[in-house]
Amino acid sequence: MVSLLMEFLVAATESVVSCVEWTLAHLVIQPEVQNKLRREVVDDDGEHHRSGSTPYLRAVMLESLRLHPPVPLLMREVRTAVGVPEDLFLPATGGARVHFMLGHIGRDGKVWKEPDVFRPERFMAGGEAEGVGPMPGPKEVRMMPFGAGRRSCPGMGLGMVHVGLFVAALVRRFQWTAAAGGVDLTELDGLFKTKRTPLRVHATLRRRAST
Repeated sequence: MVSLLMEFLVAATESVVSCVEWTLAHLVIQPEVQNKLRREVVDDDGEHHRSGSTPYLRAVMLESLRLHPPVPLLMREVRTAVGVPEDLFLPATGGARVHFMLGHIGRDGKVWKEPDVFRPERFMAGGEAEGVGPMPGPKEVRMMPFGAGRRSCPGMGLGMVHVGLFVAALVRRFQWTAAAGGVDLTELDGLFKTKRTPLRVHATLRRRAST
């Protein structure tokens, strides 16, 4: 029971912290995106505001998750013999274990335009990823930051709400700019995908709600 509770605690905190840090890093690098997001969350005072799920905020979160999924890789055990591209074959006998990089899926140049560019507009109406969410569809896998199927992350919904509320509150109350040395986007893969260099920024309190 103790180990299970520890797993829930770590997964529920580290993944959210990682996603918020990556999102804020990109907002610092691209102040035009930060300002656009701020205008949306400041102007909204309805149900979206309380749940942290305004349209552009959701697009910003999805773009951050596409580039930096909280967990860098997943492992699955093959139960049925299956053929894969390049004439490889995975036998079911013995339960072959397959590891795959979640971050590579979200940066596939055959699927995404400018895959390494942080551009939340791709998830908005009319964008190339309109309708794409954190869970892959039954026919196409374009990103899967929380896994897929029965073994997907059970805390995905709660995590998305937490990240949305945190990011919305941060941009609503503060203007974020880079500290000396700028922002390093180099990734460090471990149990969670973190920044190699912790984010260092300047936070300026906004004195009024308007932008």
